[in-house]
Amino acid sequence: MITSKTIARRLLCGAIAALLLSPAAQLAAQSTDAPSYHWHNARIVAGGYVDGIIAHPRQQGLFYARTDVGGAYRYDSKNNKWIALNDWVPSANQGGIESIAVDPNNPNMLFLMTGLYVKSWAPNGEMLVSSDQGKSFKSYPLSFRVGGNEDGRNAGERLQVDPNDGSILFYGTSNAVYSSSNPNTPVQVSGKNGLWTSKDKGATWTQVNGFKALTSDGTGLGVAFVAFAPNREAKDSPTRTIYVGVSTRNAASSGASLYVSNDAGATWNPVKGGPSNELPQRGQLGPDGNLYITYGNSVDQNGHPTYAIGPGGMNMGAVWKYDTAHHTWTDITPTDPFKYASGFSGLSVDPSHPGTLVVMTMDHWWPDDTMYRTTNGGKSWVDVGGATWNGVPPTSGTYAIRDASLAPWMIPAGKKQPAFGNWGEVVLDPFNPGHAMYGTGGTIWTTYDLTDAGAGKPTHWSIGAIGIEETAVITLLSPTAGPHLLSGLGDVCGFVHTSLTTAPQTQPDNPTCGDSIGTSLDYAKNSPSTIVRVLHQGNSKLTSFGSISRDGGTTWTEFPNHAGTTYGGGTVAVSGDGKTIVWAPSDIAPVVSNNGGASWTKASGGGLPSLPVGVHVLSDGANPNVFYALDEVHGVFYNSTDKGVSWHVANSSLPKADPSYQSSQPTAVTGIAGEAKAGEVWTTTPKGLFRSTTYGTTWNQVDASSVTAANSVGFGKAAKGSHYPTVYLSGTVNGVTGLFRSTNAGATWVQINDSLHQWGGVAVVAGDPRVFGRVYVGPYEARGVIYGTSKD
Repeated sequence: MITSKTIARRLLCGAIAALLLSPAAQLAAQSTDAPSYHWHNARIVAGGYVDGIIAHPRQQGLFYARTDVGGAYRYDSKNNKWIALNDWVPSANQGGIESIAVDPNNPNMLFLMTGLYVKSWAPNGEMLVSSDQGKSFKSYPLSFRVGGNEDGRNAGERLQVDPNDGSILFYGTSNAVYSSSNPNTPVQVSGKNGLWTSKDKGATWTQVNGFKALTSDGTGLGVAFVAFAPNREAKDSPTRTIYVGVSTRNAASSGASLYVSNDAGATWNPVKGGPSNELPQRGQLGPDGNLYITYGNSVDQNGHPTYAIGPGGMNMGAVWKYDTAHHTWTDITPTDPFKYASGFSGLSVDPSHPGTLVVMTMDHWWPDDTMYRTTNGGKSWVDVGGATWNGVPPTSGTYAIRDASLAPWMIPAGKKQPAFGNWGEVVLDPFNPGHAMYGTGGTIWTTYDLTDAGAGKPTHWSIGAIGIEETAVITLLSPTAGPHLLSGLGDVCGFVHTSLTTAPQTQPDNPTCGDSIGTSLDYAKNSPSTIVRVLHQGNSKLTSFGSISRDGGTTWTEFPNHAGTTYGGGTVAVSGDGKTIVWAPSDIAPVVSNNGGASWTKASGGGLPSLPVGVHVLSDGANPNVFYALDEVHGVFYNSTDKGVSWHVANSSLPKADPSYQSSQPTAVTGIAGEAKAGEVWTTTPKGLFRSTTYGTTWNQVDASSVTAANSVGFGKAAKGSHYPTVYLSGTVNGVTGLFRSTNAGATWVQINDSLHQWGGVAVVAGDPRVFGRVYVGPYEARGVIYGTSKD
């Protein structure tokens, strides 16, 4: 599926190359006059996939959540908010969190299995180990890849700590097969797939030779979960009985998707009698001695399995329990009143009440996903979501009432409340049976009256994701008037941020955002209330890809005509007077409109039949007649001085960018009160930062001896006494990679972030033209929009 992560990863694929380092080891040298910055999230409240939540069984209120690309979080129960644990991650390493484990007997110990992909170009994963609940970490390199943002990230937990010996961990890999440069010649994983164990709290790992269940053929998700049987051994001796769920085509077709070891992991055997043609998702042992397992899969129109592993694509699934004492299986799948074929993934077993558990559907797209609860081991179930599907609660009976006041943009137009949510992964509070949380593709919901569902009463849910910001930032805009910030985001389109401290009330309409991707924004420099935006369709069924606002983003009018593009997206620019729009969609050559998008003509001229597909277009910061376009792949810069009527090659000697590694980002110099500079354009390149004062015809490298790499550049309000906008740069200066500021047009730089605020690097930078020192950044890790403020 196309998501924010798909587009954002275009910028970071080649950046994930070095080892994760602790915050102390990454402490960057800063000059003594470096300004002091405070960093905050522009509040959206989640916005991306929270694919796992766990509770510590011995410390009340201690929960951890993982996200596919935005890091891990610890719950602060006193303040009802989540604390990000991975903002210290340096720019060389963006790590998705594939699995989280805690030592059941030591609440301070936390283990994170990190890595984004198992593709052939991806680096190996990292094991992050904390002895202080995530306040600091030690990092240990692994010899295998980890797929925190791969299909199957909804499963788990693949990483577990032996409850009888906290120094022992087990982890199960994916079932990946990597492709070489020749797609017809697959390259096997060289034996790295399988089950791994550590006997020194995650510092070193060895492969479990006795575990042969994975086939390395790319089917299924590999090891879905690890589950230790209850302790029967002496303290500090390894737990002898361990279960592992295996998700491969072979395991599903043979019915051997559960394996057991009775000798502390030395040897393994399949557990016979399980369901056929099902792929396990999650498994947990209950206090009643039953191992509960959720399953999901898919079949084609002829009923043949196609092996979907989630979080998308499932159209079949089940819930089973395995009686570990009597070695018997029972199908306990809840009955779906809508008879809509879907999978099951989310699972949480109440450790204090035998037979009590909840499960969640996956890909139950109509009317919506839901949660089921049982108190008798699956003999009967209560549909916790009930008839609230479609957001219309019934007048009586069991249903869920959801309060989205902390993120009101989640409420669909015309509805009283949002849907129950998709792709749910759930946790029960081991200290309070009425308290539960579940993460979705967009947020976390929490309740304190879950047990009321068993009495036929409604349950009440509220947004429980304060502190979690999990959107991938594609583009940012800070105009000289109106709202200080507009964003283009993955999965949730973007927002007009009328406040930085409260979540937006609504998403822009016309076109309605949905789960589209906001790829570009621009405003008319001489008429800043005029703003244009374009979207990529993502998973949405968009019929419109672009729109214009004449009132600072309050209302929007769709482009009546879409110039023949199928997917939209790309970049867009509007002239200083707001009358001309230049659009470079992702799939067709750039076009020009002088009537609000009612009709379009190709951007051509000067011997050019048209500008190349995929160029980055922008408008000049002060001259309303000038547009630019950068072909980053070939290092060619174009300009138009007649509002897009004709285009010319201005320069063809800029450094070329490799789109699979890094995009060049041209930015015109904008500002207020005389700070805007006609004809001035800066652009980042893999070889440094470049500046033109001649409408792009000539370029000079900015501080070439110091600035050796540049990711993104933006402009904000000038410092007192200066008439040039403040320049903000994400890049490498004097050998240090970070976020920098210059108040003298790039002559000197100071670093403004620190070792605790690196966010895996910064992909997008925008300064605020009205507030000196304020800068908006979009991290490579999907941590939402972060803004920094300083009085210095």
